[in-house]
Amino acid sequence: MRKRTIAAIGIACMTILAACNDEGTQDNSQVLVTVEGVDITEGQLIEELKQQGADAILAQLVSDVVIKNAVASADISEEEIEAELEELRSQFQAQFNTTSDEEILELVQTQFNLEEIETMDDFIDEFVLPGLVLQKLGTEGIDVTDEDVQAYYDENSEQFAEQVEASHILVEDEETAEEVLEKLEEGEDFAELAMEYSVDGSAAMGGELGYFGSGQMVEPFEEAAFALEVGEVSDIVESDFGYHIIMKTGFRDSFEDFEEEIRETLINQRTRSQEQVLTDLIDDADIDVKDSQYEDLFAPAPELQ
Repeated sequence: MRKRTIAAIGIACMTILAACNDEGTQDNSQVLVTVEGVDITEGQLIEELKQQGADAILAQLVSDVVIKNAVASADISEEEIEAELEELRSQFQAQFNTTSDEEILELVQTQFNLEEIETMDDFIDEFVLPGLVLQKLGTEGIDVTDEDVQAYYDENSEQFAEQVEASHILVEDEETAEEVLEKLEEGEDFAELAMEYSVDGSAAMGGELGYFGSGQMVEPFEEAAFALEVGEVSDIVESDFGYHIIMKTGFRDSFEDFEEEIRETLINQRTRSQEQVLTDLIDDADIDVKDSQYEDLFAPAPELQ
């Protein structure tokens, strides 16, 4: 299930700008600019804004209301909130190199012009809870049975052959590999050394490669990884990519090993998208459109035959 991402902040910016317009509608005759003797009024500006983007802004404002109502009636635990918050923290760190909540708030306030988000409680209200409630509603009523899981395993047995989970440290020359291996033998942390020395993309994750099966890695690497015991670190392994030091962190080859992953896969396959959940919330909401310009904006989508 895809979670609400920081791209949603852009939508929040648009919503806040739209809300600000409410304050300026009291005197549409106010002159904002005079050009060559011609007055441009606030009413003209607002009308132009309506023509250019009112549908999207109005739809977002309505969406905010129905989502907030859904949040108010949802049963969301503190543990779920913290898990979602950690996901967003990770996204901010990956995209903007933030290392603290204070840096996240500063970024939201300055780069995204959302000065209203002053505390992490504000951040949770705007960016954590909406995603969580849409996710919960998307999985509502889904029941994956043990029989479903077993049937998926039986029908896709080729996906569930022996697999190894491993991390590695990849360097360009043997001398550096020997230096790293010596540090490991002295008790230094594998993940920290991977972040310091490794020259491939796995360095940022402490060298983690996840699970892989036969034929997915180059032969010298695969042979060494499968031969290790779980928790064991290899000697230096040379491949076309450079010099590896491999740590085997897991192994799986039975139904029990894959059971939870299969269950999660089936849940994800049956989960409604957040877009579909939001569409359904809007379809079910009591929306009384007062302006004929927007009478079709919230009409239910026609059912596919």
